[in-house]
Amino acid sequence: MCGIVGYAGNKNVESVLLVGLICLEYRGYDSAGIAVFDKGDIEIRKEKGKIKALENLLKEKPVDGHIGIGHTRWATHGEPSQINAHPHTDSKTSIAVVHNGIIENYQKLKFQLQSKGHVFHSSTDTEVIPHLLAEELKAGKSIKDAFLNIFSKIEGKWAISVLFEREPDRVYFAQDGAPLLIGKGKNEYYLSSAIEALIRNSAEVCYTKNKEWGYFTKNELAIFDFQGNPIVPEFKKQELKWTEIDKTGYPHYMIKEIFEQPSIFRKIIEKRMNGGYELNFPEFTLPKEILSRVTRLIIQAAGTSLHAGMIGKHYLEQFPKIQTDSEMSSEFVYRNPVVEGDTMIIAISQSGETADTLAGIYEAKAKFLKVISLVNNVNSTIARESDAFIDMLAGPEIGVASTKAFTAQLMHLFLFSLYVASLKWMIPEEELKALLDEVKLLPSKMDAILNKASIIEKWSKDFVDTKDFVFLGRTYNHPVALEGALKLKEISYIHASGYAGGELKHGPIALITSEVPVVCIAIDSEIYPKMVSNIEEIKARHGKIISIVNEGDEQVKALSDYCFEIPKCSEVLSPLLTVIPLQLLSYYVAVARDYDPDKPRNLAKSVTVE
Repeated sequence: MCGIVGYAGNKNVESVLLVGLICLEYRGYDSAGIAVFDKGDIEIRKEKGKIKALENLLKEKPVDGHIGIGHTRWATHGEPSQINAHPHTDSKTSIAVVHNGIIENYQKLKFQLQSKGHVFHSSTDTEVIPHLLAEELKAGKSIKDAFLNIFSKIEGKWAISVLFEREPDRVYFAQDGAPLLIGKGKNEYYLSSAIEALIRNSAEVCYTKNKEWGYFTKNELAIFDFQGNPIVPEFKKQELKWTEIDKTGYPHYMIKEIFEQPSIFRKIIEKRMNGGYELNFPEFTLPKEILSRVTRLIIQAAGTSLHAGMIGKHYLEQFPKIQTDSEMSSEFVYRNPVVEGDTMIIAISQSGETADTLAGIYEAKAKFLKVISLVNNVNSTIARESDAFIDMLAGPEIGVASTKAFTAQLMHLFLFSLYVASLKWMIPEEELKALLDEVKLLPSKMDAILNKASIIEKWSKDFVDTKDFVFLGRTYNHPVALEGALKLKEISYIHASGYAGGELKHGPIALITSEVPVVCIAIDSEIYPKMVSNIEEIKARHGKIISIVNEGDEQVKALSDYCFEIPKCSEVLSPLLTVIPLQLLSYYVAVARDYDPDKPRNLAKSVTVE
């Protein structure tokens, strides 16, 4: 969701905040703004639209100072506009606030404040915060007591940063369920919602925890809990390199991340298999005997991660033979699931901050269940709140539409299922070795697919005016069909639906016309003849067929209007290959339609609100 930055030091704060916001723009780009101490006064600059609009405003109305906060917004309460853009202030502009998350009881608080004479200008929930603080200070409270008092009044999951006119050398911050990081430089401190904004300037980073608050100057950092007790900051070495979040010559992050998948898989294979057949998860701290006793697993996730979890269900039921359910986090939380003592929850999240998934973890822990998580950020809230976690090793993913994180999730779900099967003595050694040998071939097979990306780029121009797509897959590739449809919707804004092939004749076939392309995943498997039948049904109704087949397939190719061949592999591993042409299709269609695939409308990378 929204991105927060802050700075106190000797550099020009306008430049520092802008660079930080650009790094966080994937978290929201409806509007952006900054608040800066300029000659002792709080100066606000904010504008609707992407950060470029804020840059243009600052050229016309520059600010000068060394301490400030900034924000890039994904709208929750109130439409994208200049008025609703952050920072928000109290009536005297003596307090400025930027905020990520939701204040769930803001309407009640707003009515109370209005009854005391406070005037509001925006439609946001955020604006209650500076007015609450102003009311506390008006009553004679110190800033510390004002903070502690409002923490008990506001409800929801949130993070804030605040400037107070009475203390022009300090940047305040607080969080309860949304990420905030502190970066340490030389005679300077930085604040950010994510690591990307800290890479260039911070050798060490402190990850704040839930219900912590504090302040920093250019030379001092203080952190407290919500009872006011001091906390010793824990700094970790910052090891990411700038090249990991730079486009490195690619036109968009999304296509860069699609092409990174073979190298990521080589890294995963090296770290997880040590060149042999012994699976290795050193960061996974849950005792083996607990895993071996599990009789049921529930995978809960959202969006692309849910699609990975649906395939993970197949893996965990096929190899360790554990009954597994995959559920939407947003529904899992509220349906009071029936669970037993030997049930374990698996949470999947790229960011490690997904609000729905985090709420699912809290629900599971309230039922005294063990939780393991698959995350791409080992310092995230979800990693901290889980009993154990597995690092997906995908590296920073900036593109809003997830690609490399999805395949990294699949790979780890597959390897983890083999690991658990080994613990439970459910897989013969010969079968395990054969599967891992095939895993080692995946990077080169991915390279072969990506070397033919120009084929799909050429196709994309035929779909510029297309209004609807249908995606079909079966067994392991049904979730891939769902993922392909999601990707196309996310970045090209074409309506797309994914279905299991067997469901085609139970309703979706009514959608098929000569204007509707149908993407059919028809790789070698025991249900290949069934998929061919689906394709024949579509052909009979004049649908345009885009097929994903194995190399050498002539039967489906003859039925297809467009046919993309991928290297042969076992069906169980096929989703790791079949999804790549669908990622490329969504990317190239979006570009052909002149849309920015890195900044799809109404979306943000990290969904930190329910």
